[in-house]
Amino acid sequence: MEDPVTISTGVSYDRASIDRWLTEYEHHTCPVTNQHLTDLTLTPNATLLRLIQSWAACSTGCVAPAVAATKPGFDVSEILGDLGDPAARADGKAKALKTIRSLVLDDDGNAAHMEKAGVTSVVASLIATCEPSEALRNIVDPVVLIDEATSVLHLLKPSPETLREVSESRNGELIASLASLLQRGSNQARVHAALLLRSIYEVVGDNLKARIPVDLIEGVVEILKDQNADRATTMALLAIMIEVLPHGKNRLKAVQAGAVAVTVDLLVEESVDRRKCEAMLYLLELMCGRAEGRAELVGHPAGVAALVAKVLSLSSGVTARAVKVLGLVCRYCGGVMEEMLQVGGVAKLFMLVQMESNRRSREMAKAILGNHIKAWSKSPCFPSHCLP
Repeated sequence: MEDPVTISTGVSYDRASIDRWLTEYEHHTCPVTNQHLTDLTLTPNATLLRLIQSWAACSTGCVAPAVAATKPGFDVSEILGDLGDPAARADGKAKALKTIRSLVLDDDGNAAHMEKAGVTSVVASLIATCEPSEALRNIVDPVVLIDEATSVLHLLKPSPETLREVSESRNGELIASLASLLQRGSNQARVHAALLLRSIYEVVGDNLKARIPVDLIEGVVEILKDQNADRATTMALLAIMIEVLPHGKNRLKAVQAGAVAVTVDLLVEESVDRRKCEAMLYLLELMCGRAEGRAELVGHPAGVAALVAKVLSLSSGVTARAVKVLGLVCRYCGGVMEEMLQVGGVAKLFMLVQMESNRRSREMAKAILGNHIKAWSKSPCFPSHCLP
């Protein structure tokens, strides 16, 4: 394993392998236990990573990793000189970045050599510190330079430890620069910034999750609103929100930025991707933990209907998430009772209770019905045919 992660069943896998299992092959089970996964979070296993690195450093009876056994066929010091020299011209830095790209594309092992030599950290520092004023004295636009550096950093695939170190350096300057790119970068740079930020927020401490850049959520919402992003980018953006929203005042910031409406719109359009639906519903659950979030959801013309549509659809995980959000809405928003009847929400809850299904979902449905059955039963729209 190069980047061990643990899934909800407690089993650890290499990140690239389990991610391919979940996304490309669209399996939603644990390969070892065959348990169905309702929570697809990949949690970095720092302890296992340290053990792997310790074994690689100390092992004598086994072949050590290529980074320790071979010597790179290029001059790392020359690359570091071009990138790290504050007096170097921007076009020289751009040339060095293109050299890095070419070397990594030629041989994946070169990325490990560069990380060990400190090239990855220098590229990250370049993204964090490049200023627009540099355009006045260099022939390369620094925005273009940052776009290229972001693309190269993504290509280098930093280890979790290196990524955490460069992200927490200088009070989170790298995160701030990447957040800014979500709004002003090229299309490719925005994609790479989103993918990098997802990986960053999986490894940094809670203090940086609570203290996010002012334009991070706005940038995420802006890209999601366009609905032109591919699946990987959309999943990365949703993962960023899921990582940061539980901290500080980020849920309120997300609601104020229009994240509820955007998520509902995406949910209405999505009818086949279970993992994406589960992520969007979990995001709505986080935002509906606040009164402002619930108000935005109920005020959206398709808000309640979108949730009801996902009950008993796609997977038990999607159903569980949808019912949980409906529970929050029904508990705190009295004006939604009639709409629940009109869009078939009450009938869906009865069906869920009567079917053999996920026990937790069934209990949540029973709780919602138990709290509101008296009010609903007085309506002429009440689905009495659903009663046993």
